[in-house]
Amino acid sequence: MRFSGIFAISTLIAAFTISSCGNIEPSTSKGSLDFCPKPQEITLAPEGSADFIISHKTVISVSAQDKEFSDAAMHLSDFCLQATNIRPKIVNKAVKSNAFVIERSKEKIPEGGYRLKIDDKKVILSASSFTGAMNGIHSIFKMLPLVLPKGSFAALPACEINDFPAFEYRAFMLDCGRHFFDIQTIKHVIDIISIHNLNYFHWHLTEDQGWRAEIKKYPLLTEIGSHRAGSPKLGGAPGEHDGIPVSGYYTQEQMREVVAYAAKKGITVIPEVDLPGHMQAALASYPVLGCTEGPYEVACRYGVLDDVLCAGKDNTLQFVKDVLDELMDIFPSKYIHLGGDECPKVRWEKCPHCQKKIKELGLKAQGKKTAEELLQSWFMDRAQEFLSDRGREMIVWNDVLVDWSNTVVGAPSKSSVIAGWMRPVSSEIAAKEGYRAILCPVGNLYFSNWELNRKKGEDYIRSTYDLDVSPASLSEEEKKNIIGVEACIWAERVSHPDSLLWRLLPRLSVLSELQWSNPETKDYQEFLPRLRRMTELYDKEGWIWNENAAQAWE
Repeated sequence: MRFSGIFAISTLIAAFTISSCGNIEPSTSKGSLDFCPKPQEITLAPEGSADFIISHKTVISVSAQDKEFSDAAMHLSDFCLQATNIRPKIVNKAVKSNAFVIERSKEKIPEGGYRLKIDDKKVILSASSFTGAMNGIHSIFKMLPLVLPKGSFAALPACEINDFPAFEYRAFMLDCGRHFFDIQTIKHVIDIISIHNLNYFHWHLTEDQGWRAEIKKYPLLTEIGSHRAGSPKLGGAPGEHDGIPVSGYYTQEQMREVVAYAAKKGITVIPEVDLPGHMQAALASYPVLGCTEGPYEVACRYGVLDDVLCAGKDNTLQFVKDVLDELMDIFPSKYIHLGGDECPKVRWEKCPHCQKKIKELGLKAQGKKTAEELLQSWFMDRAQEFLSDRGREMIVWNDVLVDWSNTVVGAPSKSSVIAGWMRPVSSEIAAKEGYRAILCPVGNLYFSNWELNRKKGEDYIRSTYDLDVSPASLSEEEKKNIIGVEACIWAERVSHPDSLLWRLLPRLSVLSELQWSNPETKDYQEFLPRLRRMTELYDKEGWIWNENAAQAWE
């Protein structure tokens, strides 16, 4: 049984024959403009206009001097082969007809945006950047017919598209700390998110349950920290685990390989080192980094653990700097994610090093902001300084600023970017406080949510689609502080690629709408046919997994 999700998967074929001057042309299968994310502006050609037909004579014209756009042309050629069994030849000259033309726009097009003009002679793709060109190519790929009867040619509908993203930051996060996914799976995820016009892959690399990034100055992080004895046993007693070892880490060479692979798809990789909480794998490797100095072990249970990095020791900050220096040598992203979430203060409250640091800094409780909460803000600001020295910016979870009661409990630097995971209002509060903010609330955008995945009917989709990405509670100036939208898959119960894809699709289409399309034009009934066709595309590409098989890995 193929993935049923919500919709029955059906095939839309528009095969027809064109007659011209009495000559019978080969039959064609027409593509569709029903895809996600919805372009900002589509102008259909007058009724009766001829479409563009991809034949064995079709070529792709691009300037030989433009290396980036020449690379984009290769992707278009690959997509055409994949969808039509025809690989257009790439030429470096002007062509009058039967051609895709990829050109760098002389007019400024918003970053990530593109323009398409399709008629019976040419498909002209204009963009100001490689990412924009790739997004236009992704739209061409999604336009192509899903089924091509033997002997027929693919036709693209005549139209003009002016398209650009609603948000600069369009991300998907994968947790590889709880369970390890190999490089091929990571690349496959990048392939899938890229055709949805996302531009960031947020790679969660460290957790209490496993440290996954090779750091050469601290080899024990992977020698010890990348292995655990087991995972929580479903239905077992508290603390009981299944005894099935989990291990794995990415070498620096492998991480560079992923960064380079993603860049060719228009995706930037953002690494995350979650600190000062969720650090038990690091503490098991280097106990001196903790307040009690152990003994610690790589966690075999999930949840929020009391043992965290000691914020009062100078060697802890040196450890953070060393780790970040090595990661910044690998990841060129302007953003580096430093977590900051779920950091209990019970050890800090009793730790002489932390209390000494609080006294040295003159930190005093301010209403709901305890001295220990302010110590975390100070600690995160020091980490941010390490990033700023190399021209990078810090993203942190909203815990650093606001808690579950919607109370402002921290005071991180205003240059921090706040990822609001608790509720939509977490991001709204951050925006009101003058921070750049990302929407990623658990109730809407945590695709790993087990109960939500088991739901049938429209709840499965609408929980994501109904997220308000332009809250009325914000002023027009405050809305500018919302820089993007991100979905997350946490891997407590995701241990296999089948299970991962089952969670990712088809809601990735919904995510792409929230990130890209104009929120003022949202129309759920208009969206459904486009989502239905996207599920057909997933099925064609073999990305949709049997639900029962996926659940077998839970």
